[in-house]
Amino acid sequence: MKNKRLLKIVCAVLAAAALAAGISAWRGRNVLTTVYYELETDLTEPIRIVQLTDLHGGVFGKDNDILIQMVTDAQPDLILMTGDMVDRHDKNAGPVCGLIRGLTSLAPVYYGYGNHEYRWMERNGESLTPALEEAGAVVLDVAYLDLEIKGQSIRLGGYHSYYRQPHMYPLTEEEKQRQVDFCDDFEATDRYKILMSHIPTAWLDWGYIDKFPVDLSLAGHYHGGQIRLPGIGGLYAPYIGLFPEYTEGLFEGTQGACILSTGLGAGPGLPRINNLPRIVVVDLIAQQ
Repeated sequence: MKNKRLLKIVCAVLAAAALAAGISAWRGRNVLTTVYYELETDLTEPIRIVQLTDLHGGVFGKDNDILIQMVTDAQPDLILMTGDMVDRHDKNAGPVCGLIRGLTSLAPVYYGYGNHEYRWMERNGESLTPALEEAGAVVLDVAYLDLEIKGQSIRLGGYHSYYRQPHMYPLTEEEKQRQVDFCDDFEATDRYKILMSHIPTAWLDWGYIDKFPVDLSLAGHYHGGQIRLPGIGGLYAPYIGLFPEYTEGLFEGTQGACILSTGLGAGPGLPRINNLPRIVVVDLIAQQ
């Protein structure tokens, strides 16, 4: 709580300074950017992924038409939503369900939960999964599917918490074991493994990209550090604190890689400064 209060104070000061200087460095709800990453693989055909994360119930244009058009322009083979697409304070999941409906004609849409999906369900006393699935997404929460994409064998999973450290929420021993068993089962394949893993802490801050054989984890949660300071980088990341080491980019380890997106939204009461919302496009490059 202390860090959150401090962050809000710093945000307010920097926002005031930016406005006083006439700098348009605020959140920019209808200003979207796209970042591209390439990753060498053992696949025999290339696959293009669009990652959307941390929308927090936001809307870009009328009915998210700006966001849908930018995803359309990217021509993805897979669309992966990696958590916090709703905000815990949202009254309903209408915006994200509308977005899903607008994307399903482009490519299969898969949805992995983040912490705000769980908070939303606690607050509203109902599951999000039926609404998301009715809209056309496949929800993977502590679950995986084996897929064939362009003739390539892929294992795609979704996991919302700290990988192999299921202590984000109070859990029964049975639930902790279920999450650990998921990780064991998910890794036990020769397929190319992609994990929608909302929280990047384990992969990056704890170095799990050097410890566990997951070919690619796609994360968000840190919002690019919320406020990006020239020459310094991100100001704050949840559960990490001020001036986090990792806030965006492609990070490769000895066992796999992690792509950390700055995301699309900001969370309740927190502006994005010098940190435009972002779509991530990942090209899995086929072997030559």
